[in-house]
Amino acid sequence: MEKMDTAKILYVDDDQDLIQIYTRFLEGENYSLKTAADAEEGLEIAQDFMPDLIISDVAMPGMDGLEFCRRVRASEGLGDVIFMLVSGIDVEPSDVVAGLGAGADEYLVKPFSRDELVARIGTLLRIKGLKERAENADSFLKDELRNRDTLEARLAELKEELAGEREALSGALKQVASLVGERQKAVERADAMEARASDTLTTCVGLLVSALDARPVFKRGHGADVARLSVAMAEDLGMEDDKRHHLEQAARLHELGLLFVSETLAGKNPLDYSESEADFLSRHPERAGKMLAGVEGLEETARIVRHLFEHLDGSGTPRGLKKDAIPLASRIIAVADAWETLAAWPDGGSERDRLDRLEEEAGTRFDPKVVHCLRKCLGRKPETEVGGRVEMNVFDVKPGMVLASAIYTAKGAMLLPEDTVLTDEYIRQIARYNRIDSLEETVFIKG
Repeated sequence: MEKMDTAKILYVDDDQDLIQIYTRFLEGENYSLKTAADAEEGLEIAQDFMPDLIISDVAMPGMDGLEFCRRVRASEGLGDVIFMLVSGIDVEPSDVVAGLGAGADEYLVKPFSRDELVARIGTLLRIKGLKERAENADSFLKDELRNRDTLEARLAELKEELAGEREALSGALKQVASLVGERQKAVERADAMEARASDTLTTCVGLLVSALDARPVFKRGHGADVARLSVAMAEDLGMEDDKRHHLEQAARLHELGLLFVSETLAGKNPLDYSESEADFLSRHPERAGKMLAGVEGLEETARIVRHLFEHLDGSGTPRGLKKDAIPLASRIIAVADAWETLAAWPDGGSERDRLDRLEEEAGTRFDPKVVHCLRKCLGRKPETEVGGRVEMNVFDVKPGMVLASAIYTAKGAMLLPEDTVLTDEYIRQIARYNRIDSLEETVFIKG
């Protein structure tokens, strides 16, 4: 319903004089007023106007006020309109009962004053407003109750879903815990296998080095000497620890390709080599690389050894690589090997002479920065102390010293690992083991 001061009123009466009087009564009340001269016209206007209040005379020709009221109540959209009957005839109580029975909300007897009419209209409109508000409140409450029931039902569903999710989560957490445990065991097994593989690989490298040193045509310890000098230069050049590890292995094994060279050929003066012999010997790093590449864990070591005879200007073998295309480790070992080889030759000359010979080939055969690094290393450390490690006889060690390299038997088995802090018991163990399987005489202690 609209606000009371804009309520729509339809007045139906066959007496035009009364219509004019009642129209004046309602002037100034801000009602929207329409009139009709009979019930038939009033019904048509009502269906279009949709009034809030209908005032109708009872005694009218044709359709009287009671029938008009019944028709209004039966019309779609007009069933809740306020209906007031007015009558000027002598009214009996039975007439009022009949009017109310026809559906009227009020029965007003003529004559009546303006104030009475306005008051009754106001009261009826207020009652209608209260009724509509009550109906709206009831409808709202019913909607809220339905919503509450829906929410409670959904809440119950969510509780069931949550219980299921909790159960599933609990099961998933148990599975995760089981998987974590299995993964940890797998990691531990992998670590153990890796450690065993590392020990096996270390033993394998030691055996190969021992095999090289056992050949009478090779200088015993040449690989170890080259490795010490190579590691010192690699440290000075800032090479990472893992790369230095591969470099050290490659340096110790760089002559592996000469293992099956006859003693006659290996013992000849290089000046007496035939062209085919010189070519065969020049390819020993390539042969060593192929041998090492077949050992799991030595792939990078194999690559370093394979390119040992590459020259900086691209004139080397096996691929003619140039400059930085040659692995840095290969360039370092090439310089260290040349230095140690010259030192072993009777006519290798003084240290000054050997450095001059290497510098003459810097930029063509050797990397100039590596040759310069060699000079720095030799100038900074005495021959018995290179790269922060002191070389000494294995039987001269003292308690408290720290191994800078592992101690191996002559057959290549590791007795004590690098970084071992020597104790009296370890020193006695070294002496006992030497009586069973002779040890390499040289050991390196951290300076």
